Amino acid sequence: LLPPDGLKNIQLAAQILVEAIQASTPICIVADYDCDGASACAVAVRGLRAMGATHVQYLVPDRIQDGYGLTPLLAERVAALGARLLITVDNGIASVEGVAKAKALGLQVLITDHHLCAVENGQVQLPEADAIVNPNLPDCSFASKSLAGVGVVFYVLLAVRSLLRARGQFDAATQPRLDTLLPLVALGTVADVVKLDANNRRLVAQGLKRIRAGQCPAGIEALFQVGGKDARRASSQDFGFTLGPRINAAGRLSDMTLGIECLLCDDASRALSLAGQLDEINRERRVLEGEMREMAQEIAE
Repeated sequence: LLPPDGLKNIQLAAQILVEAIQASTPICIVADYDCDGASACAVAVRGLRAMGATHVQYLVPDRIQDGYGLTPLLAERVAALGARLLITVDNGIASVEGVAKAKALGLQVLITDHHLCAVENGQVQLPEADAIVNPNLPDCSFASKSLAGVGVVFYVLLAVRSLLRARGQFDAATQPRLDTLLPLVALGTVADVVKLDANNRRLVAQGLKRIRAGQCPAGIEALFQVGGKDARRASSQDFGFTLGPRINAAGRLSDMTLGIECLLCDDASRALSLAGQLDEINRERRVLEGEMREMAQEIAE
C-alpha cells in the first residue's frame, strides 16, 4: 500500500485523535447515508474502539429531513449528545456552515472525505476544521486520488496506530489488528464505484481474501447469506450487486442506522435479523423503482 504520510494533514489528524483517545474525549462520527459512508462509519467506530477510545457514537443524516453532509442543525445534534470531537466520514469537505456552527459550539472538527473541494470564483472553499484529510485537497501529493471515503478513514486509523505505537501505548506484537477492517474497506470501495487503481485494488483484494477465509464481521457474512451468495467465494461483483444495494436501500427508503448497525454487529443471530430487514427494504426499493420506470416510459410515449 501507499504509505499514509503522503496524505496531507494526516499526522495532525492522528495527533487530534490520539489526544482524544488518551483523554477519553466523547467522539461523534457524522456519516454519509450510502454504502461508502456506512462502511466508513463502521471502520471508524471499530478502529477507534480497538485503539482505546471509550466514548464513540455516530449520527447519520436523514436524506429527506437533513439533506447532505454536516449541516448546522446536525452540528447542534452532535453537541447535544455531549460529544467534544466531531469526525466526518465520506462527507464534510463542502460543509462550510456546518463546521462553522460546530466550532461555535466548542467542538473540535476533523474532516475525512474524498469528494472534490468546492470552488467559487476560481477560489477553493474549505471549511475551517481543525484538520482535513482528503486526497483531493489541491496541494495533497497522495498518489491515489481515487480513495473512497472508507479508504481515507482507514488510512487515518493507520496513522493513529503508528503514533500510539511511537508513544509506547503498544508495540508491534500487541497493537490492534487493523487488517480485520479490510472487508469493510473493500465493500465501501467497490460499492462507491471509485476507480480501482493499484492502491484500491490492493485494498479490495485483501478484503476479499479475508472474507473468503471466514475473517469478516458477522454483518457482512449475514448480508452474503440473505443475498443467496457464498462468502467463501466472495467477489467484487458481490459487493457491487448484492451487499452494496441492500445497504444503500436503507439510506434511500429508511434509516442508514440500520445498515451501520449491521456492519458493526458481531452477533451472528442479530446480524442475520438486521440483514433480513435490509433485504426487505431492498425488495421494496426494487418494486418502487420498477413502478417509477413504468410511469416514466408511459410519460415518454
